[in-house]
Amino acid sequence: MVLPDVARGETLGGTSAKECTMTYRPHWLCLLALAGCSGKPPAPQTAATPARTAQAASVATPWDSMKQDEQRAKDVQNIVNQQAARQDKQIEKQTQ
Repeated sequence: MVLPDVARGETLGGTSAKECTMTYRPHWLCLLALAGCSGKPPAPQTAATPARTAQAASVATPWDSMKQDEQRAKDVQNIVNQQAARQDKQIEKQTQ
């Protein structure tokens, strides 16, 4: 009996080790896909706790920070406008 030369990748069946792994690879991929897509129902969701609702409310979108910046700018502009109106009134009082 002649033993296969393992250094050259020979096996007892006459196929190389690479050929064996290539033929079993699709089988394993199919098994993994089936296991991942099993028909298990999703886990039941419990009632949301206040911490979870606060956390869900704090989920940000890319535009949330821009909206906050825009609101801050509007608030600053309102303050500046109020100060300008006060200064205008003071100037009017002084010039009369």
